[in-house]
Amino acid sequence: MADSIPTPEPSPLAAYSSAAATSSAAAVALCHQLAGCRFPWDITRSLELALLKTFCLPSISGLLQRTGEFEQRPRKRYDDTGLMVAELLRCGPDSERGRAVIARMNRIHGAYAIGGRDYLYVLSSFVCEPIRWLARYGWRPLNPQEEQAIFHFWRLVGERMGIPAIPQTLAELVAFNQAYEAEAFASAASNRRVADATLAMLLSDWPAPLRPLLRRVLTSLLSGPEAACLGWPQPPSLLQGSVLLALRCRSRLAGLWQRLRPPIDSRFYSQRPTPSYGASFQLEQLGPPAMLPRLNRARWSGQQRRIGLTGGIASGKSRAGDWLERQAGLPLLDADLYARQALAPGSAAAAAVLERYGQGLLSSSPEAAGIDRAALGRIVFHDIDERRWLEQLIHPLVRQRFDAELARLRQAPLVVLMIPLLFETGLESLCSEVWLVDCEPEQQLARLMARDGCGEADAKARIQAQWPIERKRPLTDLLIDNRSDLQALESQLRQALAARGISGHRAQ
Repeated sequence: MADSIPTPEPSPLAAYSSAAATSSAAAVALCHQLAGCRFPWDITRSLELALLKTFCLPSISGLLQRTGEFEQRPRKRYDDTGLMVAELLRCGPDSERGRAVIARMNRIHGAYAIGGRDYLYVLSSFVCEPIRWLARYGWRPLNPQEEQAIFHFWRLVGERMGIPAIPQTLAELVAFNQAYEAEAFASAASNRRVADATLAMLLSDWPAPLRPLLRRVLTSLLSGPEAACLGWPQPPSLLQGSVLLALRCRSRLAGLWQRLRPPIDSRFYSQRPTPSYGASFQLEQLGPPAMLPRLNRARWSGQQRRIGLTGGIASGKSRAGDWLERQAGLPLLDADLYARQALAPGSAAAAAVLERYGQGLLSSSPEAAGIDRAALGRIVFHDIDERRWLEQLIHPLVRQRFDAELARLRQAPLVVLMIPLLFETGLESLCSEVWLVDCEPEQQLARLMARDGCGEADAKARIQAQWPIERKRPLTDLLIDNRSDLQALESQLRQALAARGISGHRAQ
């Protein structure tokens, strides 16, 4: 398992990289054969090991621990991952089924702040681990043509997922995989918690008396440094040698059986019953339970692409929206602007507010004629009934304005809808995808107090009037991390646009 992958050397089969066989269709077809017919057991085991090794990254294990999915529902999380990977291998990433799987994966992953290099490492492990496993344990190693096919297949998947900076060659991807493991693998409490939960799940189907021995067998597949990162004891050399011999014997028998009786049907993980779903499953069942309502909710499906930009108050969404409009040149519809315009002097909504709260709510500042919004905020953010009354007055007017603006921009290829209360008002149906600008609660509070010049109590009341950010994160398609500076925020926005093939469009 710890063996490195040698850099592929030129051979007659290396012509594969320049011949028609390097086409996406050929790579997909060959990977289908490898995973479904020639090495179904070995490739499934190698991908399980790839999953286990990702827990050596504290950035990944820490995120998984925060979601609770691997500790609370390890079987469902394992089955969901296995089913989606198997469907990609069975059907291909550019099939209708494959596109649906990738879209679901992107919507699930987009709810978390996952670094681009972590994404790339996981992708690289799906290439490197099958090659390593079959070289070490298989009834034969993969030949260069098959290695290249696996590389091209997962590179194609990575491109469809929008993962940036994927290496152009297998050798470069292998080099990244090895360098990132040397750089980022480290011991952490979250590593062991997530790995222990996963291992317990894998052993749960076996009789209890056998589990301690099987645990030692499974952990022996890791190198000493990898086991240390997970907080597991150093695997004994004798045990590792015995496991190696046993797996090679098993592979030799499997290879002999294949030569005697070549497989006719494919044997993908998604074609077998699973503990989570039984004999069959639906794609709509896959994903964290808390996300399922959002994942399965109907979104805007017209030709125009619509990005819903949201976030908590003072999270930085206006800064993000301003960059998308001014720097990327995208049409921006601003719910806050429409709400202010709805209360313009002389409007019916302004008259209703003054009738309810009195003329004392008028601003005394010549520069801000009309309703004193700060004074109105002090009323509604401390009284839920008053806030609901104001929302029932303003929200329909904002929705009418959105409908009018979207009709005006109906020829625009892409529109950004900046809506602070996107989830609270149920306006997700206007959007084809949702981006959430996120930050720490302490940052949000400090930014709001500095921006509006309000005290801590008022700032907390305004924050608490919205859904908590923890409730919004699982409902989003992309998380924009605004915990750092403006440069980091803009870099994330550029990457998000590039990953989606968006170069920017001017309003029509």
